[in-house]
Amino acid sequence: MFYTSIYAKDVELVSKFPWKIGIVGFMVYPELQRTNTGVAEKLKSILDDRFFDLIELYDVSDEDWEILEKYRYRVDFSIGVQPDILAKGVNPSSLDESERIKAIEVLKNKIRIAGERGIRYLALCSGPFPDSNLVEKAKKALVNTLVELASHASKYGVTILLESFDTKWDRKRLIGSLADASEILEKVKARYNNVALLWDLSHGPLLDEKPEMLSKYRDLIGHIHIGCAKSIDGKLLDTHPGFYRPGAINDERDVARLLEILYDIEYKGAISFEVRPEEGQDPREVLATAKSVLVRAYQIFLERRLS
Repeated sequence: MFYTSIYAKDVELVSKFPWKIGIVGFMVYPELQRTNTGVAEKLKSILDDRFFDLIELYDVSDEDWEILEKYRYRVDFSIGVQPDILAKGVNPSSLDESERIKAIEVLKNKIRIAGERGIRYLALCSGPFPDSNLVEKAKKALVNTLVELASHASKYGVTILLESFDTKWDRKRLIGSLADASEILEKVKARYNNVALLWDLSHGPLLDEKPEMLSKYRDLIGHIHIGCAKSIDGKLLDTHPGFYRPGAINDERDVARLLEILYDIEYKGAISFEVRPEEGQDPREVLATAKSVLVRAYQIFLERRLS
């Protein structure tokens, strides 16, 4: 949460940011993708920062959850299991049925833990992009997986967020474009309504997507990430560098445009930073820059609306 001010027609106007602000904890502290202990201590400065209303977690021990839970009077928590899929071989769209069933069991357990802790959102992504002649079969496998996960999640009041990634540059996931994500989600929503889309501004450059394209999918959007892609030597990378780092794509003007679209489509969810320190960079620098970018982006939004 934050307030900021602008001058419009010689009058100072003060406005509160209208969306909850989140941070992907396991990206700003990437070491949290390798351990489930010491999480609360590592996130202490964020837990005490009233700027943030939501922290996205990966894996948290029972001992650490006891500490985190004490902060729920002012901060929400959600779960992201993308590291399991991107780095640990869990593949919800696998065409190997035994591998897909194994992925379902892993993800069901994550859903159960989240639900028992009162966490209401769990984000995931699709598996790797297969050979072109197998894409439709992989999509069908993903739909089947999501239907089973949504059924399980409904018992705990958990909503599953499907995050879209690039299909050809870096992560090379099955589900990339808004159109593809929409196709999958609509099929799942025919059975269960507790699924939604997670769209990341960082992935926009890798997918050739702009915030304006969200308008068509307004009813599917459940969560938003903001951050940067990286351009280096003619390649686009999904490394989530901090704003204004060398090669970083997206700045406060891009974030401001996203805010305009979200306002126009009456988006009510949260907006989370997904930023990661580069080698030798202090996470506090990444956070400070991200916060200043969002404040300035909101000022630009207000100036365009009120001037």
